[in-house]
Amino acid sequence: MIGVRVPATTSNLGAGFDCLGLALDIWLEVRLDEGEGDPEYLGTLEGLSPSEDIILGILKDALPEQRRLRVQSEIPLARGLGSSAAAAVAGYALLQLIQSSMFDRDSVYDSAVTLEGHPDNAGAAVYGGFVLAAPRPARLVFNERLGVAFAVPESPIDTKTARSILPTEFSREATTAQAGRAAALVLGLMNAEGDLIGFGMDDQIAVPHRKQLIVGFDEAVAAGRANGAHGVTISGSGSALLAITPTDQAAAVAEAMAGALTAQGNPAAALTPPVSERGLVTLD
Repeated sequence: MIGVRVPATTSNLGAGFDCLGLALDIWLEVRLDEGEGDPEYLGTLEGLSPSEDIILGILKDALPEQRRLRVQSEIPLARGLGSSAAAAVAGYALLQLIQSSMFDRDSVYDSAVTLEGHPDNAGAAVYGGFVLAAPRPARLVFNERLGVAFAVPESPIDTKTARSILPTEFSREATTAQAGRAAALVLGLMNAEGDLIGFGMDDQIAVPHRKQLIVGFDEAVAAGRANGAHGVTISGSGSALLAITPTDQAAAVAEAMAGALTAQGNPAAALTPPVSERGLVTLD
């Protein structure tokens, strides 16, 4: 049996736009089972058309005869939790396993970034943990006193739509301020310093333009902070909201944010996955 598991990811983390990613204990599992037949899609991918499958698109003619693709995912789709990056990572890892019975982690990362253009998601998905998308992905330390909390709306947001509404140019003042916030965020997440986390998650580049796509955004941010969140932002390109919290307050924050969105007519569910220190792995 040939197969891989890839974690969900949350990216941007506020001012770390396209630079910072975090792996989550929510998984995509892909196997090549013995036998013939159409691909099988389970979990959040149930009903997916093979023509829309990123994994199948990568494998193309490399799919061995007498092997059937089976894909099961727990990752919510189009919510800013790295579902497409996980699929790209899985596809390139499987392609290498088919060709040589092993994969090169760095090569898988490079291929996924080339296809998807999201090094923050791909880095966390491949290497696990807290990752900075530098010229080579760098593993950072996400402080164990911190947890993550999400409010995941029923309504998705298309990543291309979320990208298209961003300006193509920003002022020198905005970019300088963003750099300072990103640096503060890294330090805050490594040392569990709440004031630096709050400052660093207050993105001034993407969130001011994207929050209009999420009904109840301001109310959910206020609810999260009122219940102990250090900072709240959009997870990836949305529609989920991410809060960084003390570990023992994650559940309360997630429920508060989801409740606030729901009260504003945007039904949402609370989610509090652990951070995954493991990235891409093969199935036994």
